[in-house]
Amino acid sequence: MLALMSDRLHAGRLVASVADVVDAGIELLPDFELAAIPLLDGAERPAEWPQVRRRLRAEGIRASDHRGVLLLVPGELDRFAGVGMLNGNDELYLCSKWEDEFEAFPGRVGSDASDFNQGTPLGLEEWMEDSGCVLVLGDGAGLNFATLERVLAARLHARFAIARD
Repeated sequence: MLALMSDRLHAGRLVASVADVVDAGIELLPDFELAAIPLLDGAERPAEWPQVRRRLRAEGIRASDHRGVLLLVPGELDRFAGVGMLNGNDELYLCSKWEDEFEAFPGRVGSDASDFNQGTPLGLEEWMEDSGCVLVLGDGAGLNFATLERVLAARLHARFAIARD
């Protein structure tokens, strides 16, 4: 069962993590040019944390940033996840086009903040349309997801169980 928030937005909470979705790779992820990480291990603005920057350099991961949000191309996101940098309490936005001055959604999308089975934050759908974001992921106590693509929502539901309270 898909949780429909509007005619276009498909959202829910699954028994999974951001790392699980990224690890599923090409069979699950939509086509994207930009992976934006505004929250990493529960810390906002991860690109401003020296230990994150040092770890990226040590692992050879090339990342840009804007206002503290890590910006990665698809191959770098795979490397980021492959070295264990997605440990939980993370947020990830996948966007159809690269944007050097990407502005993250102004609210939190992690499942500790809200349950997308019950509803999504005000303005999320409009922000997704305006930003070109095709998939929003936020984990914590389960994985919140939101997408404007019905087929992508169906693939997520087919792969992962719906989180129940």
